[in-house]
Amino acid sequence: MSSGTGLEDFSLIELFRGEVETHSETLSNALLGLERNPSDTSRVDEMMRAAHSIKGAARIVGVDPAVNVAHVMEDCFVAAQKGTITLTPGDVDVLLRGVDLLGRISEATRDPAADLVELFAVQVDEAVSDLQAVLSGTRKPAAEPTRPVTSSGLAATPDPVSAGRTPSQAVALPAQADARVGDVVISVPSILDSLAAEVVRLQILSAVDQQAVSIRLDLKETRDLDVQGLALLAAVPSHLALRSRATLGIEGLSSEMETVFRVTGLAEPYGLRSRWLAKG
Repeated sequence: MSSGTGLEDFSLIELFRGEVETHSETLSNALLGLERNPSDTSRVDEMMRAAHSIKGAARIVGVDPAVNVAHVMEDCFVAAQKGTITLTPGDVDVLLRGVDLLGRISEATRDPAADLVELFAVQVDEAVSDLQAVLSGTRKPAAEPTRPVTSSGLAATPDPVSAGRTPSQAVALPAQADARVGDVVISVPSILDSLAAEVVRLQILSAVDQQAVSIRLDLKETRDLDVQGLALLAAVPSHLALRSRATLGIEGLSSEMETVFRVTGLAEPYGLRSRWLAKG
């Protein structure tokens, strides 16, 4: 990684990933509780310490993108603790996206050749900007911005990853609407790399925001993936369990991806194991 770490720092990188995993769970649970009850600030101090710990661990191993995000998150919690700001449900959503970004940065450290600064430049800049808006009290409510609407009726999520990419490289978001909100089918490209994973992630968040009834990943064309793609697939079930009532499933599955789901244990959360047992 161009973040300055090397093989000699392997144990420290493992420690950093462990810190992110542990404290991200703390942050997510506390933030979700705050979202349900904005007046309950009893866990703000706990969240402040969690963000501080992640920042410190990231600084030790030179993972600057994580340092930058965790630092502004910590500032938000300090301000909330002092009563300078009051965290609204919209602010909580911004902070949860920050937690999600820290997790993806952490997973990316598994590739020693990854240039984390370049890989996450856009996402970190946007996250820091959004978090600073929370800190200054200038964040606009999510409902205010006008967002283009797709033919499926879903509001299109701004896609910083696809900027500069040709239309053929963008990932489509076909959907089949029903009488409620809709069944969203997300077509995953042939290679689920870090760029494609970010596009798919944003599409999933868009479907969650629109309260989709079900979200299904179409992986019939997918032949390969990298660590970011695998991290996304692993994170989706738990994210939906916490943030959405949508059911999760697989629309299509290539033989290559079937092998991935079998050997990684992802079959269970996606409901594939019972399907395979029924066939067998």
